[in-house]
Amino acid sequence: MVGGTRFGRRVVGNGAVVLSIGLMSFGPSILKSTDVAELAFMFWRLLLAIPLYVLIIRATGTRLPGWADLRRSVRGGLAFGAHIVLLIVTFRRTSAANAAIVFALQPVVLLVAGARLFRERPHRSVYGWGAVAFAGVVVTVTTSDASGVATLQGDLLAVLLMLSYAAFMVVSKRVQAEIGPSTYQLAVTIVAAAMVLPVVVAFEGGVDLPSGTDWWLVAAMATLGGSGYLLITVAHGFTSLTMVSLISLGFSVVAPLYAWWLVGEAIGGVQAVGIAVVLAALGIVVTRPVDVVPVEPGREPAGR
Repeated sequence: MVGGTRFGRRVVGNGAVVLSIGLMSFGPSILKSTDVAELAFMFWRLLLAIPLYVLIIRATGTRLPGWADLRRSVRGGLAFGAHIVLLIVTFRRTSAANAAIVFALQPVVLLVAGARLFRERPHRSVYGWGAVAFAGVVVTVTTSDASGVATLQGDLLAVLLMLSYAAFMVVSKRVQAEIGPSTYQLAVTIVAAAMVLPVVVAFEGGVDLPSGTDWWLVAAMATLGGSGYLLITVAHGFTSLTMVSLISLGFSVVAPLYAWWLVGEAIGGVQAVGIAVVLAALGIVVTRPVDVVPVEPGREPAGR
């Protein structure tokens, strides 16, 4: 069985992350196509993802989360909810380029977390090609047509956005192995929806109700984004945190390609070069091994 070998598990895990980025990169184009207030839109997206996960759980024969699972998923849900809120708030207060570049620094945090908490030791070439991929992201976002006024407050929010995503990744890698990815993702989404609801009311004065085609856009976001996050959660059981973080850089270049395809956003020549550099570098990264140092008997990994 391919997934049972070390190489096979890496292929399954890395493939799941690549597919997840392909699905989640539809998000910006969907948001540009709706008139629903942004935070309300994300709340409905979380709410509609819940029946999606229930259907997946029923179809795969796994179990629905109980109270114990919800309690164990609170930290992941709060981090995920914060990530959803900050994703919208940050882009309102700084330039898209600044936010994207700061967010692209998440592999730096997760490389440290992977080494410290999960004893991951990437092949040396991973660092070099990861740096090339980051450089490509910088070229891509700074030469795009995305507008926005950068502020110090917005840049600080971008740092919090990046840290909230990193926190969600770290917590998820630990907890999903204990309760199962589908059960965990459903529990996390329930917690995140409960957290986001009062934020929507506070920031937007209520919860906008989608109408007409907006419901289809919300459903598309819930299905594509929800499936993408579930795939990342599944991938944690097969590949390293290091690999998940580096492949996630692909979002910054795949999303503009979808925007060019779906909403007619132009891609300049230099931006196209940056996209090609990122995709080529990540293509090499996913072939590089990341070893996990065995835990000595009687000892737990740091941070446990």
